[in-house]
Amino acid sequence: MSGARSVPTELSRLAESFGDISLRQMFARDANRAVALSRVVPLGDCQLLVDFSKQRLNAEVVGALLAYANECGLIQRRNDMVAGKAINTTENRAVTHMAIRATGDTTASATLRADAQASEHELRDVVATLPSSITHVVSIGIGGSDLGPALVCDALAAMRPAQRTVRFVSNIDPLDLDRAVQGLTARHTVFVVCSKTFGTTETLSNARRAVTWLTSAGVRQLSDHFIAVTAHPERVAASGVPVGRVLTMPESVGGRFSVSSSVSVSVALGFGIDALLEVRDGMRLMDEHFVDAPLIDNVPVLHGLIGWWNATLLGDATVAVIPYSRVLALLPAYLQQLMMESNGKSIDADGHPVATASPVVWGGVGTNAQHAFFQLLHQGPQTVPCDFVGHSTALGSSSDDHDVLIANMFAQSQALAFGVTPDEVGGDAKLRVHRATPGNRPSTTLLFSQLTPRAVGALIALYEHTTFVQGVMWGVNSFDQWGVELGKQLAAKLEQDMKGTPTGGHDTSTARLLDQHRQWRKPR
Repeated sequence: MSGARSVPTELSRLAESFGDISLRQMFARDANRAVALSRVVPLGDCQLLVDFSKQRLNAEVVGALLAYANECGLIQRRNDMVAGKAINTTENRAVTHMAIRATGDTTASATLRADAQASEHELRDVVATLPSSITHVVSIGIGGSDLGPALVCDALAAMRPAQRTVRFVSNIDPLDLDRAVQGLTARHTVFVVCSKTFGTTETLSNARRAVTWLTSAGVRQLSDHFIAVTAHPERVAASGVPVGRVLTMPESVGGRFSVSSSVSVSVALGFGIDALLEVRDGMRLMDEHFVDAPLIDNVPVLHGLIGWWNATLLGDATVAVIPYSRVLALLPAYLQQLMMESNGKSIDADGHPVATASPVVWGGVGTNAQHAFFQLLHQGPQTVPCDFVGHSTALGSSSDDHDVLIANMFAQSQALAFGVTPDEVGGDAKLRVHRATPGNRPSTTLLFSQLTPRAVGALIALYEHTTFVQGVMWGVNSFDQWGVELGKQLAAKLEQDMKGTPTGGHDTSTARLLDQHRQWRKPR
């Protein structure tokens, strides 16, 4: 490309036309709309229905989006990823998260699969040989080394009997580790230290504090209580953490795409290796759908393109993800990193400015979210596209109450789409305008027949591929994250200042804050 990618005139024209037509009108004109704009994906022990019909588009828009995706090289880019080509251009790396769970040539080459199988053998060995005296697992990591495994463990807790209790530590805030080890017995606890580089400040600081906790409890063979997960096993010995077992992960798997790697050893230790393999199997099934399904029926492709359409053509700056399932409460936080760290870029892969990239991703769990931010969704001046995620079969002890939960999910998508006019509200004429809602607020509903480990894996993989599709459409490199580096470098300088070694060069605001902190700080 010689410059930033420009949106085709036809797509711009179509976007403008949707200022003159509402979702109410679109449904009224097309009785088959809900069927035509829905897709079903079989996932082994469950099915996924994805309903795009409440999005502000029609068949003509879908066709134009697919045509533009072909123009942007989506299929070739996807094939290059499968083949192991270095599509992460700024770091000259392949992108191989699909290879970790692949079982055939469709989603990874034989060479990449062989590497993944070697890592799986290591993982199986660690899980099989961890002493039964270990009853608690504390996983230490941050970002992709924390959010994915934490999400999966939270979900599996309602589906599988726990073999060990798993807790997670991510923040360098000392209270995070303090709370994680509260009530635990040191000799029955193992720490999993997850860091791709094995140089992550927060992770290694917490790991060293874990060493202190074990030592103060009288543990002598410290290495028996540590498992490391890293792409750089040679750095473990120099870290100061006495690790007895080391699991590897590929350098070509980004942290936010690493949930199917050895980073999830805590999942296997907590719920058994078979549970983790079922999650991976669900991811693989979605991978195969993403690679094999025609674009018109390809759920991750459609999901990604519709999100791109909303952000780029319709000007929606945020997207809300609302799981109507307690066990998916961590999904919005997981997706914040996956999507915004991947596509939160202001230049494309060739170094040219881009006008639009990742929307702000946020959300909460239903029905709690209805009593928190749904007022803004229904009557606020801005439009916020929503993803509703639910499952038909209850995981809890009451199918009737679960039906009420899902009824609320359906009702919210219906209310957002169609709203209610002042005349329909009725009652006091002065209050009608306050009680009316405009509608025409878009949403996608993802409904699983039941939530199983495979369903959880498929859901994660779907959003991985959505992120990839949108990155291709914006022309950005979804697999680097240089934007987080400057803050880390400045924090390292400020840490030296706090330890009494002046580094200088701070702006006046930061210097004053540093000085005040020194005055107020009380060491512990």
